[in-house]
Amino acid sequence: MMSKRSRKLVVEGGEKLIDFNIKAFKPAPEKGIEDAVEVMRSGMMYRYQPKRLEDSHTSLFEKEFAEHLGCGYAVATNSCGSAMFIALNIAGVKPGDKVLSNAFTFTAVPSAIHHARAIPVFVESTDEWGLDAQDLEAKVIESGAKVLLMSYMRGHVPNMDDVMEVVRKHDLFFIEDCAHAYMTFWDGKPLGRFGDISCFSTQSSKGLSSGEGGILTTDVQEYAGKALLYAGSYEKRWNRHHNMDPEIMDSLQNEIPGYSMRMTEIVAAILRPQIPRLFEIHEIHKANYRYLEPILDSHPNIWVPKCHPKAEYFCDTMQFHLQGFSREDADRFIELMQMEGLGMQIFGADRNARDFRQWHYLQGDEDVDLPNTVQFIEFACDLSLQPHLNQGHMDIIAQVIFDVLDYINNG
Repeated sequence: MMSKRSRKLVVEGGEKLIDFNIKAFKPAPEKGIEDAVEVMRSGMMYRYQPKRLEDSHTSLFEKEFAEHLGCGYAVATNSCGSAMFIALNIAGVKPGDKVLSNAFTFTAVPSAIHHARAIPVFVESTDEWGLDAQDLEAKVIESGAKVLLMSYMRGHVPNMDDVMEVVRKHDLFFIEDCAHAYMTFWDGKPLGRFGDISCFSTQSSKGLSSGEGGILTTDVQEYAGKALLYAGSYEKRWNRHHNMDPEIMDSLQNEIPGYSMRMTEIVAAILRPQIPRLFEIHEIHKANYRYLEPILDSHPNIWVPKCHPKAEYFCDTMQFHLQGFSREDADRFIELMQMEGLGMQIFGADRNARDFRQWHYLQGDEDVDLPNTVQFIEFACDLSLQPHLNQGHMDIIAQVIFDVLDYINNG
């Protein structure tokens, strides 16, 4: 594809090429809609209203998601942030404790640490936006922190061999934030199977979509038992979760506070038929990403970092660095892309919630020095690639991006 423009941009009085919404989120399957409506009609919207496991959408969703991921237990929550907060409590985090985490992630992750009244210790990022394992070890030694809450931001996977070496060497309690990591793998192993606990999101833009919702997964029954109690199980309602040992649960009952972070029957009904759909969506994402990536990467002002050969991404978004641009040029690029109908953002600009410098609610972090992360988000563009798009859409997206770059370069 040539970068020479053959049309006027909207800013010049031209017409938009984009007549589709790249961010249009996935609708719920008809089966999920039907089941959710029936739940509402019956009034059985609370997860513990059904008396039997097999009558509860939430209990069945937990079982089906655990089987999908290949883990022992899943506990459904009202958000991924709630799942992370619960995981931090299970890890034994107390107010004032230090928790290791990515410097590049969404504000929900440090917010969960703040919710636990702990102190985040931010770890540098690589140019491919994954956590830097070398800096992780340095921060472990420097801080003495024993818990790692690691985010796969936008589905980017660090070198998991190196990360797990640090985790094992320093005996870290490892919590995976898999909000962006459905159908994402390292050396054939799905993310969410590396940590002591993993947390998934079902917010609208995620692989499973229900507006809001979360999932905590683990192989350790004690952790699962604590999680469902923290989420808001009481009396003996833990018997409406699959495979819970009565002896373990009796020992935990009334020892754990309930934070009312349960998933509802409506949300679970919407989610259940989406689990098998993940495989189809993954194939669409991969096809679009692999088609668009080399086209964009051919432009001198764009650099699309390559993932590690052992990693396989969900590919529902694409990130790339703008090269050879000033801050003013980069901001102009985003402005013109908005005008063309292709909404994008730069992680390191305009008070972005993924820029650690904007998390002013964290006290005492004014002097945090993370030069690599700043460098790697400063001109990092974020492009959504939802599964209703096809290769024809990829051609139009690339043409519009190239047209805008050409306009900026030629002043």
